[in-house]
Formats: sequence, structure tokens, C-alpha cells
Amino acid sequence: MKKRKLTPKQQLFADEYIKSGNAKESAIKAGYSPKTAYSIGNENLKKPELKSYIDAKLAEIESHKIADAKEILEYFTAVLRGETREVVVV
Repeated sequence: MKKRKLTPKQQLFADEYIKSGNAKESAIKAGYSPKTAYSIGNENLKKPELKSYIDAKLAEIESHKIADAKEILEYFTAVLRGETREVVVV
């Protein structure tokens, strides 16, 4: 089965949904009618291609929040060498 591309409106909906977590508001910001935004938002979240896009973007965002092994080792090395200073907020 061929993977369908998102329309510009669907992509905008998905990007807004990633920011807010609110399907209705995301649908409105993407240009859907406020009268149908609630149902369109919920329908969009059930579409496999939209769900895959949202899941992939959320995973990408999450992976940027977590330090990788190299970053952790560089930090520990800098601490051991006394190259970093503790920040004290007064």
C-alpha cells in the first residue's frame, strides 16, 4: 500500500496539534471551519498518515530532549577536570 502524503492543511493541523495537544483549536488554526473543527480534528487524529506524522515528530522532539551517551561522557569529563562551574542562583 502506497503511503499518502499529507495535504498542506493536514500538515498544518498536525504541527499545531503537536504544539497544543488540542484537536479542535489545531483544526481552526489550520483553516478548517470553526463549526466543524471538533469533528474534523478528531477525524484527522484517526487517519493513519496523520497519526504516523505526529508520532514521528513527537519522537524526534523527545529524542532531542534526552542527552546521548557522548554528551553525558563529555559533561562528566568536564566535571572531573574542573572545567565546569556550578551555577548558584541567589
